[in-house]
Amino acid sequence: MKKKNVFGKILIVGRTNVGKSTLLNQLINSNISITSRKPNTTQTHITGIYTNQLTQFELIDSPGIKYKYSSTEKKKLRDTFNLIHEAHIIIFIINCFIWNNEEIKLLEYIKKYNNNYILVINKIDCIKEKKLLLPFIHKINQFNLNHEIFLISAKKNIYLKDLLIYINKKLPISPHKYIYTKKTNCTKKFLITEIIRNTLMNLLNKELVYSFKIEISNLYEQINKKYFIYSIIFVKNKRHKKIIIGHKGEKINQCNKRSKNKIEKFLMKKINLKMLVKIK
Repeated sequence: MKKKNVFGKILIVGRTNVGKSTLLNQLINSNISITSRKPNTTQTHITGIYTNQLTQFELIDSPGIKYKYSSTEKKKLRDTFNLIHEAHIIIFIINCFIWNNEEIKLLEYIKKYNNNYILVINKIDCIKEKKLLLPFIHKINQFNLNHEIFLISAKKNIYLKDLLIYINKKLPISPHKYIYTKKTNCTKKFLITEIIRNTLMNLLNKELVYSFKIEISNLYEQINKKYFIYSIIFVKNKRHKKIIIGHKGEKINQCNKRSKNKIEKFLMKKINLKMLVKIK
């Protein structure tokens, strides 16, 4: 009997810093979702595309669940809950030994509106005594009856093959939506913005991590085959602008240099990158 193509939409949910972006990048074998040790690194929904022979799926990375939300973040949270209704599979990812009210409430919502979920415990490579996981798994199972629990390390690519095998069994039979080489439906401009944002976040440390917004106002290929990219970093006030520019422009020059190297690797072409900091 001839096997048929499967295709579906998979949503990754969980609190901040559990490894959602790392899991997405590992599964599609491409760094489209930025990763950082800083909380709330992912600030919008990012879609990667996994394709392997008969299997294809959209894998959506969502902003992390947390305690308090601004008005903008509440909208993103509503978007996540809407996607829970639509997705064929939910990957609910948690860190080892962290199971609080946030996780319980999110799981209850998932079970109510989309019971086709997978519970994943990440970062098992950080646990020396694996037997310590048994009481934690037992605790979770009180809320997770009749559902699989997967133990993985997204960063070290441990047991991700087992997760993929299980996903493949759960996806509906359907024709593929994308060509096999496509890794994301995000625009080139968006991905370049994310590269600059990640670079700036790492340079700023805790000084000004989330009080800026980046826009690409111009992106085109020049006659000499180089890309010209003009980016604007919008900040709230003069103090924030001063921090991002740094002493004698040191910080913004570092950001430009590091971002340029990363973007050239991403585009596989040389670029001219201009950066401007404005108050908005």
